[in-house]
Amino acid sequence: MMNIKYLKTIRISLIVIFLSCLITKVSAQQDPMFTQYMHNPVSINPAYAGSRGTLNVVSVNRQQWVGIDKAPRTYALSLNSPFISYNVGVGLSILVDQLGPAKEIGMYADYSYHLKLNQRTKLAFGLKGGLNIFDINLLYLTRYEDDDLISMNGAQKLYLPNFGFGTYLYSNRFYMGISIPKLLQNDLSDGSKTLVGKEQRHYFFATGVVLDVTEDIKFKPSTTVRVVAGAPVSVELSAAVLLHDKLWLGGMYRNGDALGGMVKFDITNQLSLGYSYDYTLSELRPFSQGTHEVYISYDFMHRNRKTLSPRYF
Repeated sequence: MMNIKYLKTIRISLIVIFLSCLITKVSAQQDPMFTQYMHNPVSINPAYAGSRGTLNVVSVNRQQWVGIDKAPRTYALSLNSPFISYNVGVGLSILVDQLGPAKEIGMYADYSYHLKLNQRTKLAFGLKGGLNIFDINLLYLTRYEDDDLISMNGAQKLYLPNFGFGTYLYSNRFYMGISIPKLLQNDLSDGSKTLVGKEQRHYFFATGVVLDVTEDIKFKPSTTVRVVAGAPVSVELSAAVLLHDKLWLGGMYRNGDALGGMVKFDITNQLSLGYSYDYTLSELRPFSQGTHEVYISYDFMHRNRKTLSPRYF
């Protein structure tokens, strides 16, 4: 009869292999994906901070692949504002990304400097710095019997500092940005090798423009491209129609992954609400009921400061 301790070792090894595959998958998606990037560029580019001319607070709740047990769930809260003058912007962001027994918590600060190129166009440079906390908890998994090895070694936590940068060229009708939110490729291995892999460097390119169709109708196409080692290049094409500077209706396509629809309503000049639904196109389609994302944004106006209204980015 096989030794019980040996059986437990095999069980732990299988779990570690599972986590290795999971972390490998997560390594290609450590920077969570959002469908409504175009309404919150600061989530991927620190150079955006302060460009709205207001203290802007954004909250996003994303439930990915609904119907799959322990599928990704992402919560993000960010704020950014001009500081001292309109040439400087600062920001703070908190992100919680849960995938099965793996949780990532990111806390970052942004700094940007904006150069005026002409009366309509500015070029911004941004820096981002902060901390990622990776928390892997095997105790979160369903177990049919107690296991001492899991109880003793089932939880691991890593604290990993990181920093990134970005550039952002923009006017009130156009934007284009390039960013690398995390430059350091931190080792995700711990002493016991329960965790394997590393943080992967993500490269983002985003651009968009607002075009007049009629006096009350505008058209806003945008593109977000993400490049990361270990995953296919992700290209997201989005387009939205703006009615009476209040209601956004649009759709998006992400190559090989999802097709979706979006709606955003500017309730006032300060408050906006948005929702998007992604229909899964990948091999997960038979098991997934799609992805839901809810977005809310609020602008605190600065006293004695002229602010742009409406704001398209």
